[in-house]
Parts: sequence; structure tokens; C-alpha cells
Amino acid sequence: MIKCMMKVIFYSLLCLFISCQTHSQEIQDDLRVEPDYEFCDKLMPDYGGSITGGDGCISIDLKDGRSVFMWGDSFMGDVIDGIRSGSSKFITGNTFTVINKEGKIETLYSGEISNPSAFIAAEQLSGTYPTWYWPGNGFVEGDTLHLFMSKFHKTGNGIFDFEYLGCDYFRLDVKSMNVIGMESFKAANENDVHYGHAVLSNQDGVYIYGTKMDASGIADVHVAKAQLVNGRLDDFVYWDGSQWQADPLKSRKLIGLNKSISEQFSVFLLGKKIVLLSQNHLDDVKKIYSYIADNPAGPFRNERLIYTINEPDFDVDRMMIYNAMAHPQFKKGNKILVSYNVNTHDLDKVFKKASLYKPRFIWVPVKRIFE
Repeated sequence: MIKCMMKVIFYSLLCLFISCQTHSQEIQDDLRVEPDYEFCDKLMPDYGGSITGGDGCISIDLKDGRSVFMWGDSFMGDVIDGIRSGSSKFITGNTFTVINKEGKIETLYSGEISNPSAFIAAEQLSGTYPTWYWPGNGFVEGDTLHLFMSKFHKTGNGIFDFEYLGCDYFRLDVKSMNVIGMESFKAANENDVHYGHAVLSNQDGVYIYGTKMDASGIADVHVAKAQLVNGRLDDFVYWDGSQWQADPLKSRKLIGLNKSISEQFSVFLLGKKIVLLSQNHLDDVKKIYSYIADNPAGPFRNERLIYTINEPDFDVDRMMIYNAMAHPQFKKGNKILVSYNVNTHDLDKVFKKASLYKPRFIWVPVKRIFE
């Protein structure tokens, strides 16, 4: 009888131990950031006349089962056994990849596949150096994609010899992706805020975020607000720290963002909270942070380190990693999709090791943002 009771107690304790271990594992899995090794292959297949390398990696939900991913500079041309074809074409500026819910893609660019160019071309300035648009962010309302693009031009032959010229506001037909309107966002040239890198369409208006960098390299976030009037954004106002002002020169930085925000970042609605996600711009660039707020203009709080990037060949390949972006329209259980850009200071390696110019994707648990 005693032996029987001891066996019952032993098995009960064993089951309790196993149950606790299982529960502990479930909690760990619930908070674990999961790398995704397949999503980039869908967007950038090695063959077939699509984009096979690029950065930017900014996505917009087109609200019809498709999303558009917008690249800054990019490559077209086959990748064979990880090596980029010598006949690959480099495109300065923007190209788009539209992906549907079945994973089928459409690549948007101008020109011919033998001589491709940016999808949305910029008017060239006088002089010998080119001018181009790098993609910002936007939103879809009805049959229109509202999109902000940053204009740059080259100032020399060095890799970082380029200069910001301003921000333009585009409207595209969401089905055909044809441009139906464009105008300059003049405030960007008045208060030195690089607007349009994050856009949030909310019930009370559309919020357009941007960064303003000081002499030390620290980037603060500012926000403008606009209304849709007859199908286009109008009635812009600017947050001065306590209220909205019509004068863009009265814009002030948003409160609660303690790290230097990267040039491109994400602001999106998650549940009932506003989330800002950014890769650290200074110090340890391998760290990706999130903040939350109750209102689009903040104040922001709850700074969380949601991921530390680990690229094993970071030093050997002289890698650059930058501008993490969220893609919350893509979900996997309780996790949302996040990307960061990869590049290299060794330009020869862009051909020898094509993966050095492709984004990385990770699944980030929502709980890591709100914990």
C-alpha cells in the first residue's frame, strides 16, 4: 500500500515537473524572436528578371491582399550559387516589388530588362551628377496609394557623396501603380525635417513623421498632420510639443524617444497603441528598439530592446546594417514581421557574395513590445 502511494506521488511530481517545463518552454517560445529565411527568397528570387538585391525594404499594405515592398538602390540580374552575375544591372533610386497573398510577385521598374531604371524617375538637375528618389512611406485610401518620396542628388564620386534635396508627395492608382499626381512637400525645405519616412493613417487624420539631425548626429522625430480633402492630403499642421501649428517652423521633437532614431523607421497601430520601431542610429547599431504611445504625437514610453542583430561575418565582410522596418500586415501567430538592411563597405563583395545586399527578416513577438 505504501509503495503504491509512493508511486502515485512520484508520478504526480513527475507530471507536474514536465508540465512546468512545458509551460516554461511555451513562455520562452512566446518571447523568442524567430529568423525567417524564406521571405526574402520570395521577394528576391535568384532568377526570373526580378530584383535580386537591394535595401530600403519599406512595405505598404495595398488593402486588396497585396503589399508593395519598395527598394532604394537595387540590382536586377541572376544570382548563381550565391554569386551575382557580372551582367547584373544596378538601379539608382527606387524599384518596387508587389507581392500577393499567394506569394506571387510583380517587379516594377522603368525601361527594359536589359537597361532598367528607377520606377519613379526624378527630374534631373543641371550638372554632371544624377538626381533620384528614394522611397519613403505611405498609405492606401480607396483606390489611391498616397506616397512620400525623398529626393537626393550625387555630390561626388564617394559612396556617401549624396545630398538630401527635399520630399515630394505622390498619388498612385493602386491597381495599375501609375502616378496620377505629384507635388512638393514644402515644409521639408523650411524646417529641415526629412518627412515621409513613416506615415500613419488614423481616424482623425494622417500623420507624417520625419527626422531632424543635429550637428552631433542625433536624430529627433517630428510629426506633421494632414487631412484628406478631395482625394489628396491638405491642411497640414505641425506638432509644437503641446498643440498643432500651421507654421512648420514651430515644429518640435516628439518626447520619450531616448535613442537616436534611424533615418528610416516605422510607426504603426498595434492593438490600441501606437508603436514606433527603430534601429539605433548611433552607438550600437545592432540594436532594434520599440516604443509605444497612446496618441500619434506621443509622448512615447516603454522603450524595449526587441532584438540584437547577430551577423556572424559582420567584421570579415565589413558589413553595414541599418534602418529596421516593421511590416505588421504580415503576422505569424502572435508575431509580426520586421526587417533590417544589410550592405557592405567592400563593393567587390556585392557581386562575390550577393547576400550582402539583401534584407534580413525576423518574426518579433508582440509581447516583446508590450512587456
